[in-house]
Amino acid sequence: MKGPFRIEKVVNNNVVIATKPDLNEVIVIGKGIGFGRKRGQEIHSGSIDKLFVLANQKEQEQYKLLLNDVDESLIVTMEKVVRMIQAELKEPLHQRIHLAMTDHIQFAIRRIEQGIDIPNPFLTETELMFPEEFHLARKAVHLLNEHLDVELPEAEIGFVALHIYSASSNQPIAEMNEHPQLISDLVFMIERNAHIELNRRSVEYMRLVSFLCELIDRFRKKEMIQTSDKLAHLLKEEFELCYTITIELIEVLNTRFSTSYKVEQVPDMVFYLKKLIKYK
Repeated sequence: MKGPFRIEKVVNNNVVIATKPDLNEVIVIGKGIGFGRKRGQEIHSGSIDKLFVLANQKEQEQYKLLLNDVDESLIVTMEKVVRMIQAELKEPLHQRIHLAMTDHIQFAIRRIEQGIDIPNPFLTETELMFPEEFHLARKAVHLLNEHLDVELPEAEIGFVALHIYSASSNQPIAEMNEHPQLISDLVFMIERNAHIELNRRSVEYMRLVSFLCELIDRFRKKEMIQTSDKLAHLLKEEFELCYTITIELIEVLNTRFSTSYKVEQVPDMVFYLKKLIKYK
């Protein structure tokens, strides 16, 4: 996007808020771009490292407030992190990531400074559900620790992975947070009813999470097969325990996704549980 841009506000040495005749306010980031500058002066594209527009007015105001409250080094480092993610993911990221992830990391750093530890009980599920995003999140946390001289814990990798997936899929972060917990709840129900305990680092657990992810996606998209009552009767007669567990799982998913599916529409769940329980 070519300049020149007119400075509306200098946030700090590296960030300014500017305008262009055909645009609303934009966030402009560049090394030393705000140093010694004043409102009304022009900035040319050659000195700009990153420029983005938050189309949502509410998000734009939130980010502007955040800029006033965040340490300058964090803003610069976060832009390096976002550029790294964008380059490796090779998919467009929603501009919301600048606001959401910067706000999250700032809060995480403050918690560390205050000695407050917030664990991530769904770290394994997040890694299994979003492996590529988890890999990038690990690199992002390493970058942040290195450049900001902090020690973000491993739990943050899972949280950052969800922010990355949210930005690449354009799905709300709140929804992303729910999925690993839903997976964990479903696994717990299986273990409780089948009287088994799965190793969270085992191959069978990875396969189960993968299967449940696909199942959740089918409920979310409302893509189910149509079958006869005869199949339901057969499943109940032959695999009673697996059938009963599947009913409980379906009740949870029906409530979560406002659907009304029955066991015979997800027979693969019954067969999968039979294989899993027999294996144990």
